[in-house]
Parts: sequence; structure tokens; C-alpha cells
Amino acid sequence: MKKIQITAVALGIILLVTSMPGAIAASTTKTTTTKTTTTGAKKAVVHTLANLSPVKITAKSTVRLTDVNILTQSDESILTYTLTIQNNDTKTMDLLDYWSKVKTVSGTTYSTSLMSKDKDKKKLSAGSSTTMTYVARIAKHLKPESLVFQVIKWDFSQAGYEALKGQFKIPAGYLTSTPSDQSKTLRITDTPVKAQVKQVASFVSGDYNYVSVSLDMTNIGYKLFEDPKYKFMIRTSTGASYPMSADPTSTEYKIQPQDVKTLNLVAQIPKTIKLENMELQLALDDETAKLTLPIATMQLPNISNTSLEVEPNVEKFIPVTNGKIAVRVTSAVVNKNFDEHSLSIRFGFRNTSGTTLTLPKYQFELQTSDGYRLPISAPALDSLTLQPLEERFITLPVTVPANVSVESPQLFMNLPSAAESTENISYPVAFFSVPEAKPVENMIGTKQFVQTKNGILGVTLSSLQRLPWSDGDLVSAKITIDNSNFKTTQLPELGGLVQVDSAKLNTDTKVIVTQTAGLLGAAMSTDVYVTAKVPSYLDFSQVQISLLEKFGEASSEWVQFSNIGAIPEPATVAKGQAYTIDTLGRQQDIRVMRSFLYMGQSSDLAYAELEVINEEDHQIDLSQFAGVFKTSNGLTYKASASQIDTSAGPKEKNVVVLWAKIPKRVTTTDMKVIVGEGITEDKLTPVKGEVQGYVNAASLELAMTAPNVRGNLSDLDLFPYALTVKTVKATLSGSRSVSLNFDYNLTRNMDYGIGEFEHKFLFEVVDSSSGRVFEKEFIPETDLRIASGGSASFNFDDVAFEDRKAGSFTLNVYDLFQGHKVKLGSQGFNYFSDIIEY
Repeated sequence: MKKIQITAVALGIILLVTSMPGAIAASTTKTTTTKTTTTGAKKAVVHTLANLSPVKITAKSTVRLTDVNILTQSDESILTYTLTIQNNDTKTMDLLDYWSKVKTVSGTTYSTSLMSKDKDKKKLSAGSSTTMTYVARIAKHLKPESLVFQVIKWDFSQAGYEALKGQFKIPAGYLTSTPSDQSKTLRITDTPVKAQVKQVASFVSGDYNYVSVSLDMTNIGYKLFEDPKYKFMIRTSTGASYPMSADPTSTEYKIQPQDVKTLNLVAQIPKTIKLENMELQLALDDETAKLTLPIATMQLPNISNTSLEVEPNVEKFIPVTNGKIAVRVTSAVVNKNFDEHSLSIRFGFRNTSGTTLTLPKYQFELQTSDGYRLPISAPALDSLTLQPLEERFITLPVTVPANVSVESPQLFMNLPSAAESTENISYPVAFFSVPEAKPVENMIGTKQFVQTKNGILGVTLSSLQRLPWSDGDLVSAKITIDNSNFKTTQLPELGGLVQVDSAKLNTDTKVIVTQTAGLLGAAMSTDVYVTAKVPSYLDFSQVQISLLEKFGEASSEWVQFSNIGAIPEPATVAKGQAYTIDTLGRQQDIRVMRSFLYMGQSSDLAYAELEVINEEDHQIDLSQFAGVFKTSNGLTYKASASQIDTSAGPKEKNVVVLWAKIPKRVTTTDMKVIVGEGITEDKLTPVKGEVQGYVNAASLELAMTAPNVRGNLSDLDLFPYALTVKTVKATLSGSRSVSLNFDYNLTRNMDYGIGEFEHKFLFEVVDSSSGRVFEKEFIPETDLRIASGGSASFNFDDVAFEDRKAGSFTLNVYDLFQGHKVKLGSQGFNYFSDIIEY
């Protein structure tokens, strides 16, 4: 940001007043451009050099004084004056016979020389005319009416060899410059051009006026006219000269015969100088004289006040190469942070031409009401091409310090500077009144409208969540984009930015697009998530979320949201209730089926089974779920997950298992599981993908109770399996080895799909007399088949069974999972013996 000052601001306002002749000015409190106006009053008679009588150099031939220009410099002035010689005789005239001198009315004589372009002129054919331009260094204070211009002929019979043929004395009140409503013919090269002031404009900014001139150059010759490297300056009524800079389109130009080229020029003049009776001077470097020589002086019109600021939603038509565009400001929003404000302006371009146009890389600036000029980055304009009648909208974001007002700013649209230019000058083609900016604080649930080339889109911050994760927290913003138009629209390529308390989270910020095709049908909506990681210990009071429109490697703000205060907790889902994931194309209902605690030697295992139902009318890949277990006092433990890796049919039920290892001292009363859709890089996690975070989460209440332990081995629940152990026979053989055989029924609930099943039945034999424990694991559908009347066996041995003939034992059956177990049932039995006694 910079206060408007000498090196920071200037205006090519001439482009603002297309088709409006005249000059403009502005107040110091608000940017107000003004244009010149004309009245129907009777004009005063103006005498010019054309009213001076010619000097006769022969009986028929004459010389006229046709141009006088004075360029004021620090210690002197440079005078150029042009004599037009008309040879009306019937023979060729020898131009070397004539010369011109200039002196003051008081008698001081100044030496003269010819401009380089005229030095080779020696003969003038009968019936033709030519111009001879002379150069002299004169005193700084002299004006044209103080000078006498003499025409002499070399005559060696005269004293001093000079014969005075006549002289010109310009009367006071005569106008030596070209009137503002007339053209001036320039004959610097062999191709003449006619110059005429088309428009003049000025703008007050800080301590300076910025005066801009539009000069039409018409090639009235018969050959191509190429830029002769004119220098331009404005001479004020005080006599001071101020150099002008040309915009990028006004250098290195070429003009075809009978064609017109408009040059756009700007000068910076102190505000204390009155902008009255100004003149535009054209100068040219003369290589021989080593001087900058004035070649034309043209009057500029005076100033009157009329605002040319473009109001919101009003189009401004701007010419571009080979066509014309219409531009407008549509809306503005502001997000006020602690030490700065983020202002976003929505701006539209429309191609009104019948051909494809590539736009210049216009440069935008915001001028605040208290006089600051702030640059705006617009990467969307890099190689922006518009098809005929196509309209494109971009967002122009600008950061405004908190102590600078965002009330009643103005937006300036400038032409790009020439690549080789060393001038810090801008050339605005238009400037706009910015509408009152709508605040975007606490926008959860509030819809904004974004104008795009295909219509208006509604954009809503549907939710904002702070989700615990393994290496910090995830800030997740769910943004819903809805298309209320009557046709499918193409969404832009989106990026994201998250700021907390004005600090940008530049790393690990991701945009999750749920619809990878980027198409949004009529009357449809889609969700986009913007996520970023923050340290779990970090407290902050404000979050700002921005969706960015990407243009190759660059990006620009598309829409912005903000929330002040604590981020809402994920919605709590009561026990037995369902949570609906409404992601477009993959709607699912989730509820907790059962949850309990697996006990271990040094740690326990929090465990939950979720029922997930596909609510779509077609097969889908279920969301890959992720989340954490959270205790009532805020401790969180990242959950592992197991689920199907195939598609689920409509209304199909599936089981998702979540678990996490927790210390034994942690209380599980009122524990919850926070679960959402897994994300990987910039998309929802695909089947078998590695989860890197999660979004769209809810907090599901759990009833962390131990399963009821049955007093027998019937209907042991290892969902979706149920096991009944029937006949159990453990046989003693008199040796160390015992053989245990059992019959069983094993069923499976086929209403549910399951992923990789990591549960096992753990059979535990506890010998009553010795207390020794023996274990055997059985995997459902591997070791124990689905059957009614199946049988299985296992052996165990111990020295305690040598010569044993009788006894009893207890058979416990456990659910074994991840090295932790819960008891399902228990029953006592007697040993059988096959020892034969003799």
C-alpha cells in the first residue's frame, strides 16, 4: 500500500472520456473526473500567424511566417520558426540565396541555423513551395511578440553582404499556437501528418494533477508514416514545461496513408499550478544541433467539472485491438480481520464484437476515500480470451490495512505498462464506483451469489468443523455450490486458502471436490471441502475460508467466507439415531450398531460397529470412513477402520468397524466416535486408498458396555456370526496330551456386507485342579465352517495330565480382536477317560 504521490500514480484519463471532447478535473476528497464542455456563446475573433502579411522576395514569390515555437529550459529557451517559401516565378529558385535572422525589438540578434531536415534543400522548382525551419537559442524570458523575424538575401554589393527583403513582427494578442479546435500539419518526414487534440482530461491525486491528452495523428501523405520519436510536453500559463509519457500503444507505431492513430499521453503537474491556458508542445531531437527542438505548439481547452465515474452494474465500453469490450463492477464483499480487511470486488468482461478477442493484461488499483492507492493482482487476465458475445467474471481481491477506510472506494482499470517503460505511470481506461461491500463474517448457512459466464451460482458455507486427527486438527469447511440456472454449467478449477486470525495456512491446505467431472447440472448442487491442518494446541478466534479460481500456476479469489468465535462442534447423533451423509451421488445412512471395550493386559480397545446403508438407487462405492474416539474430558484417539472394498447395492446394509487402542486408565463413560468421509490428497478417499484425513463428520454417541457373558455356549454373538457349541468331549489318555472335540452350529447374517473380518473365536480351557489355561483360535468360515452340526477338535498337553483319569474343566469362548478379547460365554465340563484298567 502507498499513499498517492509523485511516483505512484498517474492517469491516462483520456481513455475514460471516449467520444467526449474536452478536459476534466477532480476534487481532492474523492476521485471525480471532469470533461470540457462548449457553449453556444459567440466566439471572439482569434488572429493567428496566417493573418500576417507575406514578405516578397521577388516580384512574384513570397515568404510567410507559418510557425513559431519556444521550448523553455532551465537557462535559456529554444526557438524554432518556420518560413514557407512560395516560388511563383517561372524558373527554379536557388534557396541558398536566402537566409533568416531573428532579433529582439530592442536590437539583440541571435544566430540561427537550419533544422537537419532542411539543410539539404537547395533548389525550389517553379510553381512549388517548401518550408525552412530555423533554430535559435534565445533568452529565457522572451516571448514571440518580443521578436523580429527577418528575411534576407545574400547580396555581395551590400554592406555586410545582406539585403533585407522584409521582416515579421507578431503583434501582441496574436496566437502563435494552433487553436484547440484546429489541426496542425507536421512535415518532419517526407510523409506529412495532421495532428489534432481529440480529448483532454485531468485528475487530482495527492499533491499532483495528472493531465492526459488524446492526440489524433492522421497520415495525409501517400506513404507509411513511422513513429519519428516525438517528445511531448505540457506548457502551463506560467511558462513551465512538464514532460508527457506515452502509453504502450502510443510508441513504435505506424500509420497507413489516410489512416488515423490516437496517441495517449499523460503528464504530472503540481496541484498548485492552475490548469488554464495550457498548451501541448511537440519536440524532436535534432542530431546535428544536439538539441531538443520544439516543432509544434497546440492549445488545450480549459476545464469544467463533470463526473465520469462508472456506477455499479453499469457497463463501460472500451475499445481494444480489433474490437470492443463492455466492463462493469457487479458486487463487493469485505472480511474485517484484526489488522487488515480483505475486500473482494466482482468484475465482468463482455466481448461485444463479432470476433475473438485476447484482452490486454489490465492492471487494477483500489483508491480509498482517504487517499491510498492499493494494487490488485489479477492473474485471471493472463492471456484471457473472449469469444464473440462471451462474458467472463473475475474476483479482484485487495488487502486493506485496518486503519484505512473501506467506505466508498474506487476501482481503477489501467492499461498495462510498456515492457521497456521506465515511467511509473498508469493509464486508466475506466474507473468505477465500488458498491457498498457486504460483510462476510459468521457466514455459516448464508448463501452468496457468484456471477459466472453461464449464469449465477449460489455458494453457501454449509458447515465449518475443527476435527481432531493424529498429527493435529483439521479445519474443514463444507461449501455447497448450487446451480439454479436452466442449463449445465462448468465449474472453474478451484483452489483454497484458510486463514486463522489473519495468518495464512499455506501448507497442507487442500480442496476436496466431490464431483470430479467439474460439471453441475441445472437445479443441482455439489459440495466442495477446503481443509487445512492446525496444531491441536492452537487457539484462534477467527477463520477465513477462500475458494480460489485457478489459472495455470496462478489463482485468484473466487468467493470468501469468515467465522468469528469458536468453530461449532460436529453435530451430535444420539444413541440409536442415524446420521445421513448427503454427498451428491453417494447418500448413506449411518448408525451405531454396538460398541464396547475389549480388555487387554496393558491397554484396552475402544470398539464400534456402524451400520451403513446405501440410500441411492444404484450401486456405489461407500465412503471410506475415518475418525477418532473422544472421551468425555476431550481425549481423542485416532480410529482404525475396516469395511467392504466392493460396491454396495441400493438399500444394502454394510458393517464398518472402527477401533482404537486406549490406556487402561481412561474412562469410557459418555465416549463418542467422531466419524466422517475419508480424504486423500484432493479427493474423497477411493476404495482401498490411504486415508489422510476426513470431512463431513458427526459425533455419534456410544454405549461402551461389556457384552453380556452367557452362562452357556449357546448363541454366542460375533456379529454377523452366531456360534452354538453343543457336545464337548475332552478325553484323557494317561499321557500329557488331551484331545478336545466339539460339535457346533455356526450361522451368518447375510443381510450385511462386511470387510476383512479380523475377529476370531478364542476357545480357552481352564483345568479345574491345576488352574492351567490352554487356548485355541478359530477363524469363522476358515476353521469353523457355516454349518448346522459341524465338528472340530484341538489338542493341548501338559505334565499335569500324566496318569490323570478324571477331573473337570471350564470352557470359555472369547471374541478375540487385535490382541484384545471379550468373553462371550462359559460352561463347565468333565473329562472323559479312555484309560483301560487291568
